[in-house]
Amino acid sequence: MTHQRQSSLYLNRFSILLAFLAFGFALVYLLPVDLSYATSNILGFRIQLNYYSFIPLLLALLSAVGAVWVFSTHPIWHQEKPSLLRLLPHLMLPFISSMILTIVLRQSARSLTWWVVYLTGYVIVALLLRAEYVLIEEAEINSPGYSILVTSFSFGQFLLFTISLKNSDIRMIAQFLLLFLSSMFVSYRLLGLRGSSPDNFLNAMLASWLVTQLAVGLHYIFIRPIQYGLLLTGLLYSLSSLFNQLKAEKRWYQYLEPLVMAGVTIVLIVVSSIV
Repeated sequence: MTHQRQSSLYLNRFSILLAFLAFGFALVYLLPVDLSYATSNILGFRIQLNYYSFIPLLLALLSAVGAVWVFSTHPIWHQEKPSLLRLLPHLMLPFISSMILTIVLRQSARSLTWWVVYLTGYVIVALLLRAEYVLIEEAEINSPGYSILVTSFSFGQFLLFTISLKNSDIRMIAQFLLLFLSSMFVSYRLLGLRGSSPDNFLNAMLASWLVTQLAVGLHYIFIRPIQYGLLLTGLLYSLSSLFNQLKAEKRWYQYLEPLVMAGVTIVLIVVSSIV
């Protein structure tokens, strides 16, 4: 009976959150496309602001706060004390996805395509919220579908982020700081899905530091943004997978996943240079 009440409470809160998000994303359609901006420069970021600029942040916060409200119904909190620190890794992806979707909707032309983007993005956010709810307690081996969904979107967004940074005119020091923080989150998320370990945070920091060092070297080399993004994303995944599997008794050829990912990355870079 308690389980039924808990499930009913989850469904009620989840449906309310999805309804608010659907309404919020749909309101973006009513915003004017051509707007005047006040430009300011903060730490190398050239930021254009007006009253509508805060809408992506507000919808992202709605997604994150709503997720906390929904995730608080998880049965795991019957065995342990609710912790915002425990929930934090599960909030970042819905937060970032909601912000990106709102920004894309704001910049898209108001047409039938806009509604296709709206519906696709909305379904993705809903799936991510569901996946993060399930993964609060269950390990990757018990929920491979949800784990693959979260991992793919984490690294997919990191790829898009690195490409956009390469195309931007943000100052070098700010770029590397953003790369370090974003890669650390993505790596830590992957390691967390593979299993709980006290070394996960340290391994994520090491992987992100190595990726950032490569980014520093590539900054002075002419390389296309897509190749830049593929190289950093492939290295981050390979390093995270390697650190997760690292054992003293294993030979180098036994680390199949990192080696395959490194090979796939090289092939994609070569193909992108030809096309």
